[in-house]
Amino acid sequence: MAKSDTFFIRASVTTDISSAESRQETEIDLGSYVNLGLKQSTLLKVNSVQIQYCDAKGLPATVKEAPGAGEFGSAFCAAAITTRQVPASMAADAMPQLDDDATMFTASIVASNGNTASSGDQGITTSDMDLAPQHLSDGYIVGVDTLYLYGASDDKWAEAINVNVLLECQLVSATQSNAVALALSQQ
Repeated sequence: MAKSDTFFIRASVTTDISSAESRQETEIDLGSYVNLGLKQSTLLKVNSVQIQYCDAKGLPATVKEAPGAGEFGSAFCAAAITTRQVPASMAADAMPQLDDDATMFTASIVASNGNTASSGDQGITTSDMDLAPQHLSDGYIVGVDTLYLYGASDDKWAEAINVNVLLECQLVSATQSNAVALALSQQ
């Protein structure tokens, strides 16, 4: 593959809705792309990040029905991609944020529905998505051999949420000293 060709890397993490706000993790192996060679190094450039929140069938996930007529229920799901594993000291109900140097992407969704007074009324359903930039104008250069995808949701969903990501990438060359410096800064 030529270094100017783009390709896609896919990853997925499934949230645990049995406990409120429990962070789940999956590793994205980049070992076959990133090479910190003696003279010439190859790094990964992430050009864009696409994210999907869905159920196990790829359909939009549903929020549990609100308890009573006229009441509303809401749920959230958050995702993050980092260049290093979150420290053990981070609370299990916390997510990496963009103010951390190791975090390259964050996104979240909040959905709500209303319980209706009669069975013929559909109620109100809304959703709001907060996304960091998806298309990175100059790309995000990665010098580590593993990215970490995190997903967390609360227990207000009717089903587990799959957080699927698609990274559009390409390989770039770097000097050995620049590549090692970048890799050390991302660990």
